[in-house]
Amino acid sequence: MQFKRLFAGVAAAATMLGGLAIGAATATAADPTADTITINGDVNGREFTAYLLGEYTNPVVSNGAVTSVDFNQSADWTPSIATAAQTAAAVDPAITIPDQYKDNELAWIASLSQTSDAARLRAFADALSNATVKPATATTVTGANGTAVISGLTPGYYLVTDGDGAPILVGTNIKVGDAVYTTLNKETLATAFAKPTQPTKPGKTVTGDTQGTVSLGDVLGYTITGVIPGNPSGETLTMKFKDVASKGLTLPSTKNDFTVKIGEAVYTEYTLTQSIDADTKQTTTIFDLGDVKDYAGKTVTITYNATVNKDAVDTVNNTAYVSKPNTDQYVEGTPVEKKLYSFDFTKQDADGNPLAGAEFTISGDDLDEKDYTANGGVTTVTSGADGKVTFKGLAAGTYTVEETKVPDGFLQNVTPKFTVTIDKDGNVTFGTDVWGLMKDGVVKNVKSVTQLPLTGAAGITMLIVVALLLGGAAALIGVRSHSLKRQLTA
Repeated sequence: MQFKRLFAGVAAAATMLGGLAIGAATATAADPTADTITINGDVNGREFTAYLLGEYTNPVVSNGAVTSVDFNQSADWTPSIATAAQTAAAVDPAITIPDQYKDNELAWIASLSQTSDAARLRAFADALSNATVKPATATTVTGANGTAVISGLTPGYYLVTDGDGAPILVGTNIKVGDAVYTTLNKETLATAFAKPTQPTKPGKTVTGDTQGTVSLGDVLGYTITGVIPGNPSGETLTMKFKDVASKGLTLPSTKNDFTVKIGEAVYTEYTLTQSIDADTKQTTTIFDLGDVKDYAGKTVTITYNATVNKDAVDTVNNTAYVSKPNTDQYVEGTPVEKKLYSFDFTKQDADGNPLAGAEFTISGDDLDEKDYTANGGVTTVTSGADGKVTFKGLAAGTYTVEETKVPDGFLQNVTPKFTVTIDKDGNVTFGTDVWGLMKDGVVKNVKSVTQLPLTGAAGITMLIVVALLLGGAAALIGVRSHSLKRQLTA
């Protein structure tokens, strides 16, 4: 049966309609054909079958583009396309199919809006995907590597069914003479997007770290992402995201401190609950998005900041989860882990005995002293009876350590100052100081300049000090000699 001329309808639209996919989102590749439909998205391992709804006829080309086309409606459906169209028309609020579409109901279906008429399109596609009789000539392919290419098709408008997901309405490209046209009324043809039918593994990223490491007081920016699955039934689709943070992370606790988006729009119609385990100190935050059936196929993005606190030991980690539709069963994402490091050295006297009571202070360009100390970090440490000095809760980087208090009985003006470098794997390298008092993780104090090492810069420094001392002594002797000579002369 030949159809009346169809204008915008058979062009595949770019969006998913609840559980229904109508059309394409991207332009067709070079050298397009008129016998192929490409399904992108969540297709790997899924089988897609294309059934002809209507064959293109009488395309009209104007200014290098197809502006309208007729097509013949297939009669090989039970229920018929006409019956399926009546099912669509009965969707609340029920309407009457216009008289001009009598016996060409597919043209009416194809003219519907993918936004305001989404429920009707879904009802039409569902009715035919469940048909007891479908066209005998059909093509089935299995998706792989992110695409499912259905080829060898008669140019026309198709219902593509998927055993695991929603039916898809999409038209092939249109061939006129030797030319193949990939759009109709500025809408792209021949490609469609398959939404996941189950939630995919949620993604999680973090910023604010240093090569995968953090210091106490660092503020980390977390981002959770997940795709709302397809919804073939068109009924309620509830969805939750869960975030579990280990001890050592302080999370915000109010909705104002989190940003939730669906697509590019901020979404506020969610419920936030949060609890902290008294034993493990894990923080569990649940984002109950409610019914998101109108957002099928869109990406949810949740962002927030967390601070590394005093409970952090060697690592802090965070894991995102997303619920299966309409359940409290969760799909677990990959944990995001960040490391914290420490280093220590030993304080000794010149004879190698442990030395207590020496104070050391740490600093560094990337170490915020205020935030570090506010979250349990200690920037000044005093050596104990065993001479040990330990600094904890540090990210990879280079730090400066300076002895800021020398024990009584030792030279007060000869104080070591040296660098400590921690790489991303926690390996520690100690630098040397001008006095040569730091060597291989051991820092010494001396009681006299004669105990200073005699090598390198330290040796030169010691000689200068000795020279200054001798010079001072010589000057004193000279002054006293001159004074004595004056007294004798007098």
